[in-house]
Amino acid sequence: MKIAHLAAHLGGGVGKAHAAIRGVDPRAADHTYLLLESPRDRRYCEAIEASGANLMECPEPALMQRVLSEADIIQVEFWNHPRLYEVLAKTSLPAGRYVFWCHISGLAPPLVAEGLIEAANAFVFTSACSLRPGLRGNLSVIGSGFGFDNPRRRSANSDGKVVGGYLGTVDFVKMSPDFFAAVDAIDADNFEIRVYGACAENAPPTLSHHAMRHPERVSMMGQTDDPAGALSQLDFFFYPLARGHFGTAENALVEAMSAGLAPLVLDNPAEMAIVSHGETGLVAADLGDLSQKLSEIIGDRRLRERLGDAAAKDAQRRFRPEVSRDAFAALYARLAATPRATPDFGSVLGRAPLDWYLGSFPDGSAKGLAPSKGSLTHFQACFPHDEGLNRYARAADELHRREE
Repeated sequence: MKIAHLAAHLGGGVGKAHAAIRGVDPRAADHTYLLLESPRDRRYCEAIEASGANLMECPEPALMQRVLSEADIIQVEFWNHPRLYEVLAKTSLPAGRYVFWCHISGLAPPLVAEGLIEAANAFVFTSACSLRPGLRGNLSVIGSGFGFDNPRRRSANSDGKVVGGYLGTVDFVKMSPDFFAAVDAIDADNFEIRVYGACAENAPPTLSHHAMRHPERVSMMGQTDDPAGALSQLDFFFYPLARGHFGTAENALVEAMSAGLAPLVLDNPAEMAIVSHGETGLVAADLGDLSQKLSEIIGDRRLRERLGDAAAKDAQRRFRPEVSRDAFAALYARLAATPRATPDFGSVLGRAPLDWYLGSFPDGSAKGLAPSKGSLTHFQACFPHDEGLNRYARAADELHRREE
């Protein structure tokens, strides 16, 4: 069976997930990846190629058509990337069996067009949190976040200090704006929260850190190339995320759990699909509750160990690439028995870049979104001469100036 993957690129969590799955797949050579952009970071591409899978960067249209036509299954690695919309909406795609693996939650902008979900032969989310009531289509959930195979054991600090940590995107588009306030508010001593991730000196998280009454409680560690090593130095994982963030798999959270760290999270849908309160971690409802539970986990070693041990067992059972590999194999086998069909995704996505952008952000707002993450700036960079986009951007700038 030939599987063709259509992806904008294979960076970040998407590339990491595929590298892990192909790495445990004895039939990796059956998979071909068609990338619409040249990767900036080739780490995961090289791992995928090393598994025996095929990878083509920016293939010519005729070659892409041939690969897609010959595939038994066409898997679209979906998120709101302008180039992916362009291929789906404006290319005469061949008849096939189209599986979408959705790497955004769709619960908050960027949204997923419901018509696209129904038009796919199968639509796969990475988290059960995305299965909101009323969705129609051939729906399933296959995870894309995996724990470590042989995590280092957590080790107690010689000075008795309790060390918690956050690892991931250090930006309030992802981490909770209440992160530093929660740490500031508790009545506890002899603890430290380490924050791993790149953050500029004038960025909002850095400024919030400087504004704390107790800034010594938080250590901004910067980017780490050894997340497993960083996690091995922690006693628990402090991972409160922003309301409305669009993450699903939460790799850092899953990796921390696999390393035996008890997580403390907020009750966002994605985190609640991963952490069971009181069993594999603690889930807080608001800032006050977050501070209270932070005090509890700092002050109770047995609680940290009980939750951490349970989290490690749960991660070993649920969050392994073999689980996702087998789930996809079963899905492919079911779909292979169905007839091919010629899709018309443009009829539900629209035919123009502005349609695609507003389909993801109906209110036009992508505030805080990085320029390369499906923002209006990203769309303009991909389609600099599109008058509809440019006219909309000018109007948005004018409205912003008036509001100021």
